[in-house]
Amino acid sequence: MIIDYKWKNIYLSDVLYEHGERNSKNLEIYSVSVHKGLVNQIEHLGRSYAAKDTSNYKLVKPYDIVYTKSPTGDFPYGIVKQSKVNKEVAVSPLYGVFTPKNKYLGALIDNYFEFSENANRYLKPIIQKGAKNTINISNDTFLSQSIPLPMDEYEQKKWYELIELFNNCIDLIERDIDASLELKKAICFRFLYKGGA
Repeated sequence: MIIDYKWKNIYLSDVLYEHGERNSKNLEIYSVSVHKGLVNQIEHLGRSYAAKDTSNYKLVKPYDIVYTKSPTGDFPYGIVKQSKVNKEVAVSPLYGVFTPKNKYLGALIDNYFEFSENANRYLKPIIQKGAKNTINISNDTFLSQSIPLPMDEYEQKKWYELIELFNNCIDLIERDIDASLELKKAICFRFLYKGGA
């Protein structure tokens, strides 16, 4: 089998579609974090900021792409993340929610937008900022630009597996760092504040 390993600039409208489903099942409300992706709003922010009636909130399926359309930190034009939650959840009706052609392409799109330089390069030309720094962009406009992606599904899968491997390594390192910090705190508390007894 001969595989064409060429990457091409692909319009997001060719690999993402908006399913338009709403929160008819009273699902948990999630937010989008730069570092954690989709997270339960109460666990992440300490409380829910959702309206009493969330039936118009958007349904997010596993592997969907979510675009927040709200500025934060190094991402002044919003955050783009793939849902890695293994169940359906709901997000603000202001967000854009899109289903990728396959989960591998979704992961590659997520990885592309993980870097603020890429997100800003893609979004800045198509965003109109309104009063109070609000972002004005339609979902169709969001899909109107292109990013480099591999054409072959086999190659998409291989890149997905490589990205997952790196993400797992990063998670292990972060857990080791957290455990080391906890150990350091325990030792310092015992020896510095209890006299080593």
